[in-house]
Amino acid sequence: MDGGTGIGDQGCERARAWASLQLDGEVSQLEAALLDVHLRRCPTCAAAVDETASVTQLLRAAPLEQPTRPLFAPAERRPTRTRPVALRLALAATLAALAAGLGVLAGSVGGDSPTPSPSPAADIAFLPSVDEERDARRGLRLAPSEPLVQPLAPSRTGISGV
Repeated sequence: MDGGTGIGDQGCERARAWASLQLDGEVSQLEAALLDVHLRRCPTCAAAVDETASVTQLLRAAPLEQPTRPLFAPAERRPTRTRPVALRLALAATLAALAAGLGVLAGSVGGDSPTPSPSPAADIAFLPSVDEERDARRGLRLAPSEPLVQPLAPSRTGISGV
């Protein structure tokens, strides 16, 4: 606080932040001037800033410690699996191309004649109705059902023999 009564005041907090920045050379001229004014008025902050500066100076002047053993364990070298995976992918692609080629070859050798189409006068299927299936399970047999599709009259189809 302005007047040296404690740390809780915003002015004191701001002054200590500026003091920390000043130790690293990161405070502006205006902030440095405001810090000097605050430190002349607040003996608590002046003492804290002097202590922080002393500790910082000691730490920066101290020699660096050398570790007695490595800080990180050396990483194990695992064998990379990129070659076997790449080899497997190349083999799979080759086999797929070979299978496709053999399929085309087999289709062209045995497929000289076109597949015969069904005759236009194909039989009409009679499918049992739900009732007929139920009756058949019960052991009853009734008259055969009507065809599901009625054939067209021969004059309308234009096909002989229907």
